[in-house]
Amino acid sequence: MNIVLASKSKFRKQALDLLGLDYDVIPSNIDEQSIRHSDPKILAKKLAMAKAEEVGKRLGGDHMVIAGDLFVLFEGTIYEKPKSEEEAIDMLSSFSGDQVEIISGVALFNPKTGESDTALGQSRISFRDISQTEIEKYVASYSVLELAGAFERDGILKFSDEVNGDLSFLTGLPLNKLIQLLKENGIDI
Repeated sequence: MNIVLASKSKFRKQALDLLGLDYDVIPSNIDEQSIRHSDPKILAKKLAMAKAEEVGKRLGGDHMVIAGDLFVLFEGTIYEKPKSEEEAIDMLSSFSGDQVEIISGVALFNPKTGESDTALGQSRISFRDISQTEIEKYVASYSVLELAGAFERDGILKFSDEVNGDLSFLTGLPLNKLIQLLKENGIDI
């Protein structure tokens, strides 16, 4: 069975590399904004599944498609990728001295059988007080427009006081949940 990653995310590629999987990359073409839900946990699973199914239906055949979605939850609001550097600065400024939750969903889809599975990872990050200068330097140095909440693992290392929960979100996928789903679907790591 061929494994396909329905994402061009370098972090998700690193996740599958870490697991030692042989896979192809075929990014999904879904309109993420057309899929909404008020519950962030359901939304993460729905987005991951939509990506996996879209790629799987294009491919057909004997494939296992893996897809993920990740976003930041802060004060009841879902933060996805910022649309501008100014929005990224605003996001990071809001998180300064406070806590955010990371919600990461993963989906597996087998187009041959039509079977699918999803799982969810959650983490909480406590940010230290971050100066405006630090935020502006970070935004100028990283591809923040490609990052949910405008930060990734370097930002977490630079800005956090404490991280609790599933640390595998740093790869863009809840790895422990992905390993379990793969095993349940007959794919050994």
